[in-house]
Amino acid sequence: MTPELTESPGKTDARQDESRRRRAQILQAARACFGEEGYAGATVARIALQAGVSNGLLYQFFRNKEHLFRVVLKDLVGDWVRAMIPRDEEPSEALEGMFRRSVDFCRTNPLLPALLSRDPALQLQRIQTASSDRIEPHRDLVASILQAGVEKGEFKADLDIRSAADLICQLQSDYSRRAYANDPRFPLTPAIIEAAVRFIDDAVRAH
Repeated sequence: MTPELTESPGKTDARQDESRRRRAQILQAARACFGEEGYAGATVARIALQAGVSNGLLYQFFRNKEHLFRVVLKDLVGDWVRAMIPRDEEPSEALEGMFRRSVDFCRTNPLLPALLSRDPALQLQRIQTASSDRIEPHRDLVASILQAGVEKGEFKADLDIRSAADLICQLQSDYSRRAYANDPRFPLTPAIIEAAVRFIDDAVRAH
């Protein structure tokens, strides 16, 4: 009987590691290209060239440019969420920190304004779609912070937690969007950020 030929575990692991490395390389190049040229300007050929791979290898990981863009956008939204996650903070510090980190992420990440500078309505719709499954968990997280603040006596005992969480999430979302949209009609100045932070704190703080 002829023995079956099997690939050693070491070789399989090495191949999987190389595959993950190549995929990450392509995504990093895609971020750079979309950031520099927007969705319309970036091409699969340009992304593959920047990643140092062939077009054929890129297509082994991603069906087309739209698929690649959606993965980049999903990862970007994931980075955004991770930036907002509260540190080891008291409830009031956690609310303020989430707001500030969200705005800072949107202001300093070059990919968001680059995407919105070309065909903004389409790109904004894509961003909102990519973010849609994060809305409820975001609201739940804010609600849990508010609940912790109420239990510690830091926030109002009669605070309507679900409604307050919804309002805070909406404010955070709107001002974060303003940060990356960079619309001169609706500037996001340090004074506005401070006013928003004070508004949220005054609305929930036990006095």
